[in-house]
Amino acid sequence: MNFENFHNAERDGWDARAAGYAEATALATLQIVPAMLEALELRAGQRLLDIACGPGYVAGAASALNVTAEGIDFAPQMIAEAKARFKDLNFQVGDVQSLPYPDNAFDATACNIGLFHVADTETALSEIVRVTRPGGRFAFSQWAAPAEAELYAALFAALKAHADMTLADPAPDAYRLSDPSIVENMMSDAGFGDLNTKRLNTTLIATGDDFFDFFMKFGVRVPLIVKAQTEAAQATLRHEMNAAMAPYKTQTGFEVPMPSLLYSGVLK
Repeated sequence: MNFENFHNAERDGWDARAAGYAEATALATLQIVPAMLEALELRAGQRLLDIACGPGYVAGAASALNVTAEGIDFAPQMIAEAKARFKDLNFQVGDVQSLPYPDNAFDATACNIGLFHVADTETALSEIVRVTRPGGRFAFSQWAAPAEAELYAALFAALKAHADMTLADPAPDAYRLSDPSIVENMMSDAGFGDLNTKRLNTTLIATGDDFFDFFMKFGVRVPLIVKAQTEAAQATLRHEMNAAMAPYKTQTGFEVPMPSLLYSGVLK
């Protein structure tokens, strides 16, 4: 199936969200970074590539460990944010499906909540393998499946009941990488050993009084589906999601359990 429209929409969507990433998506994804760095077992002097780097948080954190870290992202404005935030690090626009680096260039590679935004995961993984040296470590994270996450369970129940999914462009399965058995086989086939899966109790921290409004700024995949619906359907989805998330209201917004999975392995 051709996912070119999905790929372009993802790139444009993250480009548009770059300036606000720190106040929305990063409130959840940053919670994963310490565990990711631990899984990578970084040592001073090593070289790390932060893939789908966004504003560069993984590279920035790794650089504090005296690691030579750099990042790549397909959204130009994300790279602009990364360069502004971490002025001493190297960031460039590029696609994980065709990485502009030589073979065996990095001691470690990482991707924080990024691979499920890619049109062809297998191609991306083969490129990651190519640029990682034998014995190097790779770690990536992924949101847990709706069956394990109340937020996504409520969201997809609402979408199933009130949205016409055929109106949105075809897209890869967002939760294929939420199945540890699939990921283990995929990583093993790609050449990784010493595989490990860790479940993290990540929390979505939403600011403001309207959860639906915040969530439309949090990611790209769901807004692409929502915006393809009729105004009436969008209004219904807003009502359903705000009602479902009401128990998680705090004084400043919402705090919703949103578990994630951290996968890691060593390239043979």
